[in-house]
Amino acid sequence: MATMQCEIMTPEGPAFSGEAEMIVVPGTDGQLGVLPRHQPIVAHLDSGEIRVRISSNEWRSFATSDGYFSMQGNRALVLVEGAVPTEAIDLVAAQALVDDARARIALAEGGDESVNLFRAQRDLQYAENQVRIASR
Repeated sequence: MATMQCEIMTPEGPAFSGEAEMIVVPGTDGQLGVLPRHQPIVAHLDSGEIRVRISSNEWRSFATSDGYFSMQGNRALVLVEGAVPTEAIDLVAAQALVDDARARIALAEGGDESVNLFRAQRDLQYAENQVRIASR
């Protein structure tokens, strides 16, 4: 089967980079599956699970924050704040991140201007996504 270059990038560096037969991303309007030589596309992504088909019998899965997806030529590019392979999710640590984000949201809603409410809400979505995926 044909392949494409696929990259999942975070501010810390690549979470995945390699050849793939398909990528499925969590678009804001639902799952978007893309094969090699797909028409150019740019899409906003919700927090969710990205699945990359390496070969007919091998898939890699990542819990991701919101971000953007681009397909240009034969290159799929995902830009997200965070991505962790699903098998590497630490459920206890992810739950601690949920608790921390909720505490920051409460502080911000209580008037603490030193807390970035948008960032705390985004962190909560990403942490809850990790808990949901790890709990399956």
